[in-house]
Amino acid sequence: MTIFPALARFFAHRKGNVAIIFALTAIPLMIAAGGAVDYASAGRVKTQLYAAADAAALAATTPPMMLKSEAVAKAAATTMFAAQAAQITRQTYNAANLAIDVHDKVEPGSMTRSVSVTYTTQVPNSFGAFYGLRTSNITVNAVASATTARNIDFYLLLDNSPSMELPATQAGVDAMNATGCAFACHEKNLSDGEYTNKYAGWGTIDSYAYAKNNGIKLRIDNVREAAKSLASTAQSLMSSNGATYRLAAYNFNYAVSMMQSLVPTTSANVSLIQANIETMTPPLMDSNNYLASNSSYTYPTGVSTYNTVTTGGALRNNDAMTDLNQAFTKLNATMPAPGSGTTAAGDTPQEVLMLVTDGVIDASNYSNTSCTTSINSSYSNSYGSFYRCLQPVDVSYCTAIKNRGIRIAVLYTTYYPVPSNGFYNATVATFASQISDNLKSCASSSDLYFEVNTGGNITTALATLFQKAVSTASHLTQ
Repeated sequence: MTIFPALARFFAHRKGNVAIIFALTAIPLMIAAGGAVDYASAGRVKTQLYAAADAAALAATTPPMMLKSEAVAKAAATTMFAAQAAQITRQTYNAANLAIDVHDKVEPGSMTRSVSVTYTTQVPNSFGAFYGLRTSNITVNAVASATTARNIDFYLLLDNSPSMELPATQAGVDAMNATGCAFACHEKNLSDGEYTNKYAGWGTIDSYAYAKNNGIKLRIDNVREAAKSLASTAQSLMSSNGATYRLAAYNFNYAVSMMQSLVPTTSANVSLIQANIETMTPPLMDSNNYLASNSSYTYPTGVSTYNTVTTGGALRNNDAMTDLNQAFTKLNATMPAPGSGTTAAGDTPQEVLMLVTDGVIDASNYSNTSCTTSINSSYSNSYGSFYRCLQPVDVSYCTAIKNRGIRIAVLYTTYYPVPSNGFYNATVATFASQISDNLKSCASSSDLYFEVNTGGNITTALATLFQKAVSTASHLTQ
């Protein structure tokens, strides 16, 4: 038998046809598969190199580096890129292929730095011999810019109303709920009937003291600690970027009180600021609807005017304990017109109002037309007749402040719903969906709004808001 008849029979046989088709298609399939593997491998290297380029660009624009020369910043960026690129496999770092440009634009009172990073390399293709491309070329680039820090005055406005006496964790809420009321109450009535399951000490201590005695952290405790920590954060950042940050601290309930006047957050002042913020304590009630005797009492004498007196005996205020509109009015009158925050002659600091609240107003109004909801009931005491109003934040007060060029940052400590409570269902529940929306609208931008649920870290959230309000942060532009 010769080879030719055998080949003829092979080609004529069905199995022979299959073998031939497979042989003809196998090579292209192998080339395609190999190309896909090489493409994916090059993509991973490119992603890693982009990250290295981003890190290098940002390294030249950190707050400490903004105080250095262009040459020093370029060296820092080069070192950062080289260190990261050397760790990336399938490519060999070549300093000759790295181009970094650092340019400083100096203007009166400020300096803007622009940084560009470009790097080119080659990645070997494992299957390149099959399709005639032994290497893949990769080019990555990153661009960042930053401006020297501006001087800023920060005004803290902290919610110190009874609703902030909610436990800060779910475990704490559960522990207080076991007494019959989730909220700790700071009052002279030591036998409050709201506590259907009498807690240890009921009749001799209020539930606020009970919470403290049992290590139950309240939201007001966390807000206090967060505000104290913020003073240290401001001092640390100020010392590194050369800006001047000043801080004032106020709290509000049925009135607004200054805890700390505006001072620079220097190392010498931080302990003073923290000590003054530490004094923040929820207002003492006599019992439900009544302020304790000898309290400082602020009541409205007009739509936006108020008078403050010291009470004699217990005074009815109908539990209207959260007058944020009054606080906005006072702070708007206190904060000066903002400047640009540069060191140019005649310039003044920028102004930022930082609000921490659960977003529900429960206030005494002079007029029944001042309430944005229909939850508006009248009551009177020896100082006049008033209207108790429950509503979400009135954004018009925020707008009046923002229209002056003052930025507002908002930390929303989520209002705790109590669906088992008839008063909640008849009042707050009717506008609960508006609480966060109004606070978002109050903030100057989405970046300056933060929400913390029960159990969330208020200290971290407030520090994050502060960092976002400070204009020193460099940003990637490409």
